[in-house]
Amino acid sequence: MLQDFSIGIGTRFVFGKDAHNRIGKELKQMGIRKVLIHYGSRKRLSDSGLLGSVKEQLRLHGIRILELGGVVPNPRLSLVREGIHLARKEKVDMILAVGGGSVIDSAKAIGLGAVADTDVWDFFTGAEVPGKSLPTGVILTYPAAGSESSEVSVINNTELGMKLLASHPVIRPAIAFMNPELTYSLPKFLTACGVTDMFSHVCERYFTPDGEVGVIDRMAEGILKTLAEIGPKVLAEPDNYSYRAEIMWISTIAHNDTVGVGRVQDWAVHEIGNELSALYDTPHGATLSIIMGSWMRYVYREAPERFARYAGEVFGVKWNRKNTLEAAYEGILKTEEFFRTMGMPVSFEEFQVPTDGVEQMLDRIAFRGEDDSIGGIKRLNRDDCRKIYETALKSRRTTSE
Repeated sequence: MLQDFSIGIGTRFVFGKDAHNRIGKELKQMGIRKVLIHYGSRKRLSDSGLLGSVKEQLRLHGIRILELGGVVPNPRLSLVREGIHLARKEKVDMILAVGGGSVIDSAKAIGLGAVADTDVWDFFTGAEVPGKSLPTGVILTYPAAGSESSEVSVINNTELGMKLLASHPVIRPAIAFMNPELTYSLPKFLTACGVTDMFSHVCERYFTPDGEVGVIDRMAEGILKTLAEIGPKVLAEPDNYSYRAEIMWISTIAHNDTVGVGRVQDWAVHEIGNELSALYDTPHGATLSIIMGSWMRYVYREAPERFARYAGEVFGVKWNRKNTLEAAYEGILKTEEFFRTMGMPVSFEEFQVPTDGVEQMLDRIAFRGEDDSIGGIKRLNRDDCRKIYETALKSRRTTSE
């Protein structure tokens, strides 16, 4: 049954062809007068014509513009602090992210820090709780993390070797412009990483110690099945508007808690995988595909019927109470097969990630609670996580246990 919950998704979505060309009108109606446009590669945005188009729309509606580029995957705290200084100095009204999850997360952190009386990193360590933020706007060019309407920002502090998140409703973007056509030129690997991230976001909510939640379960299963079906298709047909549109909207609902309300969520795959990003700067989607199968192998016996149901609803595995464990395990194999079909790695070996940093990564996982553990469907301590890492080191194509 649904547990008690409270949710408010305050993001306004402008979705469809040429959605970004409405930005000047929409921001003017919001009372925005000066924006800091935040992005990754200026050359890429300029060459595509998107940056020029956005700036033209803003100027037509009397909105002044500043720019800060340089965001990289696993966004850096150092650039966030640079953005905070610029936003304060120039008294901007909004941080406008043009890009994907890394750019949006960086913009959110700038928005937090620009109006804070403390160092922005304090919000990520938990030393301080967010209370207010400059509004964030988004032009989404890379659907993946769902950051365009989530209340989470993830930032990498390279000085400390820590990748942490801050979470609070004030972090949610105020408005998101979503034109699927802007994603046509995404490289196959980035598209695959994005689909993997969405898939994991739903799994982190679906694999729960709670009992069945009918409508939420079915929504989650529908999203996962859709991703499994159209993920390979969009790689083959990158200019297919229908596929791109579905993936873009899934990225949003996969991570704004539409399918996570009223239940305990897990997040162990993300917490374990994030340490690969922090230590080796591994792309986020690849860390998830590397860890998920190993995590599933380690925990599925805690809830075999949930894993068997997943196998049946998402991948069409036949099961009944007599073959629950076998069906559950077959679903794990199907998951890894799906990732491989998308060109994603399922082990350290397949992505040439160094294998000598397991203890260092374990040192950085934020184990917590009276049991000093992470996770929901099965609480995982340091030794449990070590075993998951060790399982993930080598490539595996096992068809049975």
